[in-house]
Amino acid sequence: MAEGNVWKLLGVNVLKGNDGECELEIEMKEEFKQSYGSMHGGVIATALDMSMAAAISTTLDDNKYSNTIDLYTSYLRPMAGSRLIAKAAIVKNGKRVAVLNADAFNEEGKHVATARATFMILDK
Repeated sequence: MAEGNVWKLLGVNVLKGNDGECELEIEMKEEFKQSYGSMHGGVIATALDMSMAAAISTTLDDNKYSNTIDLYTSYLRPMAGSRLIAKAAIVKNGKRVAVLNADAFNEEGKHVATARATFMILDK
């Protein structure tokens, strides 16, 4: 599972990553807060996208990689806790396209957001 510069910038910690699933966490930082004190939606969407990208990467051969084609995110409540947890799983894994779902929770287990994305599978 490749973790790039954005992963380092956000301080992403992978809790689980195998068999088409991924669970990761991001600690709340002042830089991630919007004006009302909750986590900015862009950070939440990025975490969901990262969790799905990591989930699909667990199924790919070394000569393959994936890129997000589309990402649909629904925000369910403000993320005001100290830690965001994103959990992703594959819905359909095709030869060239994969569909995944992901959900984000705060540290109390409250559902913060949900997302679905389509990824293109490419040759390196």
